Amino acid sequence: MKLVKSTLFILFFTALFAVAGYGGSYAMKEQWKVDVEVRQPKVEQLGNYFALFDMYQLVSGNKAKAEEQKDTANIVFNSFKQQVQGYDNLAKFWSNSDFYKQRQTGIEEKDNAFLQDLIANTTFVEGNPDRHIPDRISVTLDNPKQAAQQLDNFVKYTNYVTQQSLYNELIAKWKTLFNQVNLAAQQSTDNAAQNELSWKGKLNMMKSVSPLDNQLMTFDYLKSPSQPQVASPDRLLWASVGGAFGFLLGLLLALIFAGRKQKNHS
Repeated sequence: MKLVKSTLFILFFTALFAVAGYGGSYAMKEQWKVDVEVRQPKVEQLGNYFALFDMYQLVSGNKAKAEEQKDTANIVFNSFKQQVQGYDNLAKFWSNSDFYKQRQTGIEEKDNAFLQDLIANTTFVEGNPDRHIPDRISVTLDNPKQAAQQLDNFVKYTNYVTQQSLYNELIAKWKTLFNQVNLAAQQSTDNAAQNELSWKGKLNMMKSVSPLDNQLMTFDYLKSPSQPQVASPDRLLWASVGGAFGFLLGLLLALIFAGRKQKNHS
């Protein structure tokens, strides 16, 4: 009989505090998480960047490094992932976003702390191709609609930044190589008919290309932005913590009462 009473006593406190923990979680500010799954772009998404990069590799003598199409796509995607994780890229995106500007208070310390929270809540998780786990980007905010919108904005912004970085890098390399090939062609006595990759042949190849078309996509969606999910508070966790505390408290009280009763009987 005493055991039954003690058990019921412990169960009562466990249930009471579990409900209190679960209910108390509603008083906390909710945070919503949205994520996307990304992978390297398809060749057709590279625009004429692929042709220009491939020709640069060929003319510069580095063709073996990008022999397969997937190599170029992989180089592009790695640049995208570096930008996604880069602090400067994150800081520029959020500091220039309407979401941040509309919530600024004018108090530098407070605004900077908020900016750092936004940066910390924008995460990239590297996947594992061997286990078929994709790369994932997520944003966590206190508004589900804003979380989805800002994640979409961030991915588009990062694609643009990566695109421009790759373009500028290729253009700079292209200009340097063109000047070298042009100078060599002027000084060369090679017969272009004898070798299509003579200096004059290389120069003609470089002159024949079309300019960059701004169609480069530096990633591909494996899964577009998901439905927002509550990231915090974890209500089940709070219920579990509350239940555990209630169990320990109930057990302690049951032992105390049992000890007093035994002492009174003696």
